[in-house]
Amino acid sequence: MVDADAFRTVLGNFATGVTVVTLPGEEPHGITVNAFASLSLDPPVVLVSLDHGTEAHRLLQETDTDAYAVNVLTTDQRGLAEHFAGMSEDGDPFTEESTTTEATGAPVFEDALATVDCTLHDTFTVGDHTIYAGRAEHAAVRDETADPLTFYRGDWGTITDDPVDD
Repeated sequence: MVDADAFRTVLGNFATGVTVVTLPGEEPHGITVNAFASLSLDPPVVLVSLDHGTEAHRLLQETDTDAYAVNVLTTDQRGLAEHFAGMSEDGDPFTEESTTTEATGAPVFEDALATVDCTLHDTFTVGDHTIYAGRAEHAAVRDETADPLTFYRGDWGTITDDPVDD
């Protein structure tokens, strides 16, 4: 079996985008997630993977919460990523940042690069995580000119090169 630390190091060599997944409610909740992907185009479904030890997982499992929004972050939103990753407890982004709601009532950050607002479609438990498949009820590119925030080898970054031409 692969050593957990070695496995984490290997996976850290895969550059990912950074998102904040938000849940609706009287007290909205958010969590930084880089395990996000498209799952299906027809129907339009995306997935996020949440550790069983997180509050977001608990809310989706133990309450009537049946929706989430994925906020794809820009390089200017590193503070949001750090806040929702538990690295900073400065302020409340839900009151300090411009947010709106779309179809499900989950908060979306107006300055995000893109957002996908989802109703819960299905769940899959695998090891210490649950994969939440969400049917896209609304999706939008919010800032076509912004650079995406990335995570690679344990550090924040961005895409700095032009796309590779064939």
